[in-house]
Amino acid sequence: MAPIFPALQSKAALQALGEAARSAPALWTGVAVAVTAVANLPGMGDAKANWGALAKALEVEYPGMLGNAVFLSRADWVADDREAFLNACTLFGGDLQKLSGLCYNLEGQVDQVRDAYNRYWMDIAAIAVTVVGYVVACGLMRLTPYTRAYAEVLLNRLVALTNFVIAKNTKIFAVFLAVAGATLATSSQSLGQLFNLKPTGSVEIDFHRARISTRPPSTYVAPKREIPEPYQKPKPPTS
Repeated sequence: MAPIFPALQSKAALQALGEAARSAPALWTGVAVAVTAVANLPGMGDAKANWGALAKALEVEYPGMLGNAVFLSRADWVADDREAFLNACTLFGGDLQKLSGLCYNLEGQVDQVRDAYNRYWMDIAAIAVTVVGYVVACGLMRLTPYTRAYAEVLLNRLVALTNFVIAKNTKIFAVFLAVAGATLATSSQSLGQLFNLKPTGSVEIDFHRARISTRPPSTYVAPKREIPEPYQKPKPPTS
């Protein structure tokens, strides 16, 4: 069977099983089981691409902007202010890397689920093609009086085996989805916690009462790297 685009694979497999079920109605049981595994594979691909793009932006783009801000902060900053800014940049840069790693993790998990769906429907499609061929053969055998009874026996066995294989594959797939869902839920919970951090204790700020002081924390301005500090004559020792 030629490879089918993943978005159409489930549809083609179900259509093939439906065609076979018209001659063997008991196959509708397997079709009903397989329908429960239909999913939006293109949507999963979009989700994977979005998580990957966000992870790369957090890993490369935003740290680059942060580094540029640090470079520009060399000129005419009050020393204490620049030190506080550099500390904040270091802390924020570390958080960006953690968030990027989490996004890469979510991208990989979504990709695993999508690949699992692809493998499942590849198996169902292979089963469907095989079943259609056997159903056609049994239909031809029904036309001959001498083989009609044997054709009915073969068809019943084929239907029972097909329904069993579809149910077994779907059960295994459902167990995998349960594990993957729990992992995704844990990762999503970690991501949500990043947006619900609330400072407490000494770092908590009441913005309704906060006032911004315009006075500099010190009068010392850090010298530029290309300009040395002015020479200061040492004070004579006191007796």
